[in-house]
Amino acid sequence: MWQDFRPKEIARDLRGLGEAGVEWIRAFLLWPDFMPSRETVDRAMISRLRAFLDLVEDSGLRLQLVLLVGHMSGENWTPPWLPDPSRLYEDPELLWAQELYVGTIVEVARGAPCLDAYGLTNEIDRLAGPAPSDVVSPWADRLYRLVKRLDPSRPVLLGDGAWYVLGEDSGFSPGTPQDVIAPHLYLSDEDPERLVAGHALAVATAKALAGGREVWLEEFGAAHSVFGEEQIAEWAGRVVEEVRLAGAERICWWCGLDFTTAGERPYVHHAFELSFGLLRADRSQRPVAHALRRAMDRPVPDLPEAGLLVPSHFLRRYPFVAADDRDLTTRTLRNAYAALRRLGYRVRVVLEEQVAADTTPSPLVVPSTRKLLAPTWGALEGLPGEVLYSYLHGGSFFQGAWISGARSFFGGEPRNRYAVPEPPPARLVAGEEAWDLPAAEDPFVGTPLLIDPREAEVLGTDESGRPLWLRVGRRNLLLYPLEAVAPTPEAVAAVYRRMLRPAT
Repeated sequence: MWQDFRPKEIARDLRGLGEAGVEWIRAFLLWPDFMPSRETVDRAMISRLRAFLDLVEDSGLRLQLVLLVGHMSGENWTPPWLPDPSRLYEDPELLWAQELYVGTIVEVARGAPCLDAYGLTNEIDRLAGPAPSDVVSPWADRLYRLVKRLDPSRPVLLGDGAWYVLGEDSGFSPGTPQDVIAPHLYLSDEDPERLVAGHALAVATAKALAGGREVWLEEFGAAHSVFGEEQIAEWAGRVVEEVRLAGAERICWWCGLDFTTAGERPYVHHAFELSFGLLRADRSQRPVAHALRRAMDRPVPDLPEAGLLVPSHFLRRYPFVAADDRDLTTRTLRNAYAALRRLGYRVRVVLEEQVAADTTPSPLVVPSTRKLLAPTWGALEGLPGEVLYSYLHGGSFFQGAWISGARSFFGGEPRNRYAVPEPPPARLVAGEEAWDLPAAEDPFVGTPLLIDPREAEVLGTDESGRPLWLRVGRRNLLLYPLEAVAPTPEAVAAVYRRMLRPAT
């Protein structure tokens, strides 16, 4: 757009977006276009930026301006004077150049009434590569403070994608200086209900990590390449309803319009990127535009709250702890989240360090969990509210649950054999009711916890009479990892409905 700047076409695009119900947009400043040398910000591009800001103002839309765009749509866009982007975070000369660029843009843009927020980057770790947090944070702090010094009233977002909410590590974290936590979500799943829950879970996790800051779903979308327009619209509408319930303040679809630039990079090699638009190339509205507007206009329902514990081991890296069970934890949390939504709860993610008697929701679900920090087990025992915990024995590491006080927590004596799996249960039987239990592919994952009850009350057994559902104080303990192995959330909700008092 910046090299081939056509104001009349841009005005029509903005008008079309407004007619589709769009309220705010993200606009990218392609770094190589604006900074042809390390010492120069292109004056012609600055003039075009001023003209663009006027066009946005005339359209009535609100704007988030994204500054350091060196990655977009499956390609890195590196200024010609930047031979090694991995040096962006630490090289003094490159830091100076970034400050020159960012400062120049902010001084131009800050007077625009349409401007709502700045994005420092778009997924800069795709350009610079991952780096340790002690490298990323000083870089972000430096640019964040520069923007806030020049324009203190507007929020600054990192544009990092906040992928730590998915258990990924790029060096960015909630502690990196920023005013808004803003995930970028492109997820998939075998189950459509779990897929929608995955988006809401990510936003709810961001909300728990935000420390009172706003959470925006800064980017999600779908290419209309081989997928049905009505199918995308149905999915997108459900996602928006669920992420708003989870706490998203703003939501932005990628992207506004389809492109007709099939012969240009990056679309020549990423052809599916041509068809992400809310609007088609002729500016006609796709069904997804109507679905998003309807979902945004619906009131967020007032529902009873349930807590969902997200383990610290999922979000952080500890010494000599493999991350090989992250996919299993993801499936577990999505199944649990979707099951609680089926029962009519609004789900609030609770981090381990947030488990406290006076703030933790009741019920609190701790699904298919093996690895918790040592103090967390005692904190769960001390909660006055209801807790539903389900046991996960293990995957590649055969040590079982990482707990030292199992006798107290489970109200009985563990009887599992060391370092070998136990026969899995096929059914959960509670009085006159029974539920078939899905099998695990890995025998260690499917290993139940065998308990000889003492203080625990046995509320359910497996088909052979082994205790499988225990009650200790306010804790319901399911001794099998239902959420980790269930093929659908429906199978989880059926058991939760019996173990929890339904919200509806």
